[in-house]
Amino acid sequence: MTKEEAIALGIRIMQNINFEYDKKEEVKVTFDENKLYPNRNIWLIGFLYGKEDYGRNVDAILDIDDDTKTPRKLLFRNGSITLGYDAEKDKYFVKSKRP
Repeated sequence: MTKEEAIALGIRIMQNINFEYDKKEEVKVTFDENKLYPNRNIWLIGFLYGKEDYGRNVDAILDIDDDTKTPRKLLFRNGSITLGYDAEKDKYFVKSKRP
């Protein structure tokens, strides 16, 4: 997966799950090769959001497995979302949310 493909997939996921992020801000992307998770190469896609709620933007980080191109979860202020995929609809969805 290329950096551009990771960003495009990240944006698609955020749109599918209706997660409002600041589209004026740059989407940040980092490739992590076996550092955070042993034996896993992942893309960390960073989206800024929450300026209206918190008075400033905060980060939401989407974790995508490089080998399978599968998103694992979205981490955000005080919580996380585990993602699922509906192949029939070709759409990502919120499988579970914490808290």
